[in-house]
Amino acid sequence: MTHTIEMPHTQTQDQYITIIARTVADAMRQFKARGLDTEGYAIVGPVDKHRFALADGDNPSTDMFEGAQMIAATFRRSMPRQG
Repeated sequence: MTHTIEMPHTQTQDQYITIIARTVADAMRQFKARGLDTEGYAIVGPVDKHRFALADGDNPSTDMFEGAQMIAATFRRSMPRQG
């Protein structure tokens, strides 16, 4: 998942990618395999187990990964604001 947050009063915008994996080692392998280090991404916050639920409008949320806890590792890079 990639997400961009624009800060209207700054000259940069932050871009985020979260890798979900079964282990920390798997998440970090994907970080390197995708070349996120060379694209300027750095880890944000702790890498830890999470349970995920998908929200879909007004419907009750649905557990993802059959309710199993997965490792979530979020990475961020700051990019110059366009235009």
